[in-house]
Amino acid sequence: MKALIVGLLAVSAASAQFGLDKIKDKINSTNQKTKPVTDRAEKAAETFTPWTPEEEQAIGEASAEKMVAIFGLTDAPGVQRYVNLVGSSVARYASRELPWRFGVLDTEIVGAFALPGGYIFITRGSLVSMTNESQLAGALGHEIEHAAARHLESEIRSRKTSAWASDEAIAKSKQGQQLARLHADAVLRDLFNTSLSRSKEDDADEQGARMAAECGYSGSGLLEFIKILSVENANPDNQRLFGQLLSTHPSFDQRIEHLSAQPSNRSKGKTLEARFARALGR
Repeated sequence: MKALIVGLLAVSAASAQFGLDKIKDKINSTNQKTKPVTDRAEKAAETFTPWTPEEEQAIGEASAEKMVAIFGLTDAPGVQRYVNLVGSSVARYASRELPWRFGVLDTEIVGAFALPGGYIFITRGSLVSMTNESQLAGALGHEIEHAAARHLESEIRSRKTSAWASDEAIAKSKQGQQLARLHADAVLRDLFNTSLSRSKEDDADEQGARMAAECGYSGSGLLEFIKILSVENANPDNQRLFGQLLSTHPSFDQRIEHLSAQPSNRSKGKTLEARFARALGR
């Protein structure tokens, strides 16, 4: 039975907590917590064996801290909570359970990103470009599938030219907080520069739209967001912001064609324009 998304805002805040206030504190006080995180991250980076759940969480946490340090988070607690609630509702239909955490990056870039361990980010620019909640649900669903299926991890472990491999010798000589930053930098370089396979992107599109539809949203939300991305990326004024970031994905035309043919795209669920507008203070 489809989830009653009219009750979305009744989702427990504890189950949807991203720890946004705490993550900023962690950036400024990592000396106390860095060593156990980096020991596990170093082991994972150097062996290229599948990450254990503990390693996945440690690497994701360190990378998320770095992401927040680079872009910052929007100073809008209500918006952060709203995105967490939408994301947590969609993530109930993911193929793998993770302690999902969602945050809004304070940047004009229109995009969304998945880090290991269930850390999902969407940008302020994306929210500005959207017109309804189903688009947000679809965009978050796409990233949820990337994390659930460990797409970035598989790319990192399969590419000998990965930033992890090239930094391995340097990593051995680093200690403590320096090592934590090195691994976080490596994850983000791979995130922004790794070209995920067409099959992985198609899978994330299919499953993201499916999750949103099963949650009760219109299945066309993700397709609409991909069309927004296509328009934004084609604008010469935005090339300065996008750069390599979106060129690592298959072409938007290919993704639009593929997703348009999926059954979930025809799902007649809710779009919730009014609630989306209220949540964003429009």
